[in-house]
Amino acid sequence: MCADSVVDINVDIGEGYGRYRIGNDEEIIKHATSANVAAGFHAGDPSIMWTTVKYAKKYGVAVGVHPSFQDLRGFGRRRMKVDPADLKSDVLYQIGALAAFVKTEGLKLQHVKPHGALYVMAEEDPEYAEAIVEATTSFDPELIIITERDSELWKRAQKAGLKVVAEAFPDLNYDSQGKIIIEKVKQAWDPMLVARRAIGIVKEGTLETIDGKKINLSVKTLCVHSDAPNSADVIRTVREELIKNGIDVKPLSQIV
Repeated sequence: MCADSVVDINVDIGEGYGRYRIGNDEEIIKHATSANVAAGFHAGDPSIMWTTVKYAKKYGVAVGVHPSFQDLRGFGRRRMKVDPADLKSDVLYQIGALAAFVKTEGLKLQHVKPHGALYVMAEEDPEYAEAIVEATTSFDPELIIITERDSELWKRAQKAGLKVVAEAFPDLNYDSQGKIIIEKVKQAWDPMLVARRAIGIVKEGTLETIDGKKINLSVKTLCVHSDAPNSADVIRTVREELIKNGIDVKPLSQIV
């Protein structure tokens, strides 16, 4: 439970590539407080990366990098076997790529949040988790890591002395074990349902799984995806309803 009723809303964004666009990035990002910007491996070419950072600057949204496996075809949602040393290089490369645009716009990179299958595998695999932690630490030990509480990435980041923040996903289902169920193609969710789930997470520290169980979640940030057909409506509704229910929304750098 977030006792002080303050929470960050992070959004995975900038996930088009070349001629292809996913979602209305400018309309979506204005309702977030932190942006996880794709850095080229699962989505996000240089032009889109720079444009997304400019949107974040325009609307006062903190910027983080959203590193992934090299998986454009699978949108980073396919599990891959990668040598941990190569993964460390890949993550560092993506951090540096986005940081160039962030620096150019006079901003400061706030956080690192893995994407898709890398996110899930780094929660389970100590070597993958360590690769992300080492890449982050070598670039800037002040960067915040976003993951789920008590994951391998959570533990490794804490051990390394990094700031680490737990998150929850009000627009994803959770299985009976309390694990997120990743949608290969993001589905439209009822905005008010997502908002009610978000409020429950912050105020009560609980969320219902697909089999009706209640799981406990203690988080400082909520993720809303940008690749659903109605993402703009979802994130706008989530922010409005949080505020209506006395919950302040701020970037992570103002919370941790």
